[in-house]
Amino acid sequence: MSKIRGPVLVVIILALVAGAIVFLKPILFDRQQRSTSNSSASSEVMRFGGDEYHGYWFINSPDMRQFAPRQGIEIDFTDDGGAYAERLKKFDDGDYDCIVLPINSYLEHGAKYRFPGVVVAAVAESQGADAIVGFADLMPSGKINELNDASLRFVYTGASPTSFLQDLIISDFALDQLQTTNDWRHEVGSPEEVYNLAKKATSDRSVGDVFGLWEPWVSKAEEKLGLKVLWSSEKFSGYIVDVFVFHRDFVKHKPELVQKFLSTYFRVLNRYASDKDRMIKEMTKTTDLNKASVTEICGKINWFDLQENCAQQFGVSLGPSVPSNDRIISSIISCSDVMERAGYFDTDDLRDPYRIVNNSFLEVLVQSELQNVGTSQAVVIDFSPLDSTGWIALKEAGTMAIKPITFQSGNNRLDETGKSIVDKMANMLVNNYPTYRVSIRGHTGPGDEQANAQLSLERAQVLKQYLIAVYGVDEDRLQALGLGATQPPKRQSGESTRSFRIRMPRVEFVLLEGDML
Repeated sequence: MSKIRGPVLVVIILALVAGAIVFLKPILFDRQQRSTSNSSASSEVMRFGGDEYHGYWFINSPDMRQFAPRQGIEIDFTDDGGAYAERLKKFDDGDYDCIVLPINSYLEHGAKYRFPGVVVAAVAESQGADAIVGFADLMPSGKINELNDASLRFVYTGASPTSFLQDLIISDFALDQLQTTNDWRHEVGSPEEVYNLAKKATSDRSVGDVFGLWEPWVSKAEEKLGLKVLWSSEKFSGYIVDVFVFHRDFVKHKPELVQKFLSTYFRVLNRYASDKDRMIKEMTKTTDLNKASVTEICGKINWFDLQENCAQQFGVSLGPSVPSNDRIISSIISCSDVMERAGYFDTDDLRDPYRIVNNSFLEVLVQSELQNVGTSQAVVIDFSPLDSTGWIALKEAGTMAIKPITFQSGNNRLDETGKSIVDKMANMLVNNYPTYRVSIRGHTGPGDEQANAQLSLERAQVLKQYLIAVYGVDEDRLQALGLGATQPPKRQSGESTRSFRIRMPRVEFVLLEGDML
């Protein structure tokens, strides 16, 4: 028996050696290649999870593929087609080192896993890149409240930026019919499915009326299907902001790689910003859209460079003369409020928004790369005064949804409950809808026409002055109107006369934009 064991042992050893050679050969060959070339002596793969949203293009751009390896970084980007729930599960399991996604999507899906990553930088803000498109006859006046019809069929990707966009519209505007039922909802698994159904709807309207998409699918729906953008992220601010979320373990154990990636990413961003013709040309090669469409898409996305990340988003000081804001925190709070009102997020899951943010990497980059940076300030809109004709010429974008504002008994002063409601509205007007003028319209129940007109005007004026005095809202941005009982609310199906009359006294905030001509 011992005579047999010897040869068998030799065979086993030889097999192990051969296996080791097979295993080690690629590693040794890789090291030899690196040691005899300009490649970094060491390299590490960084695994990203995302989708084909145009805002993420720079992560896989030709310049990034050129410069990242020089820093010892190899980027492995997985396009999951917008499967956010799956993306978060894989992220929590450790399959991704970093994910890119909108803040609202991280809040919705990350809560289940107790937020396994931290937001280290903002990628971009959607300024029209997320939209609901449909047939032109649905919104003839352009006012979003015209979609308040539960018989319409909304097709969208579930748990996505466009589903959030719909929740946002319902939350911020008075769309009561869509709040009382979900019959209008038709969820599918990807934007490609939404697009294909929109294509069918051009010949069979029963398939759907409204379709939630993001770029490049929005442009495809306009260009190839002839659909119209009904409402988009161009209409608001601070809600749909995409971010880099790095896994907490990766941040803890490999902070130098996070730093190298961000440094390289912002360098690439700046290179393309200084040569936009080349950027558009290279972007066009990666889509089936023409140059004009790609150029239009880029106009719908506001990418944040390092300076903007620091001064505008993460409150990192660029010097005593440069004001800084932490808008990323405002965005987190705004999104969580919308999601809570929609009924699928509990703000108790995130009592402290700073727990999911880490600005230390930006602070290091500021010290090393922005010693002599100039100022970076938010654009401040200077609203010019309007006469009555000018106000009438403005187009109504939508009537905001607001709880009844209460006043002190016997006068027109806000009580504490009324103040808290107006405070929330003020934050939305300042942070999320900063480009609109606002018509504050007071209404009353039936009664003496002259007295009602005066009472409703006084209450609208109280709210106007409160916004000016407490929140510094530009006086020329606001209009106060007293309409008495001349414009009662739309009576709801089956509503009693008593309930209807209770709803008549109210104050409405109507967003106004542009010139009707």
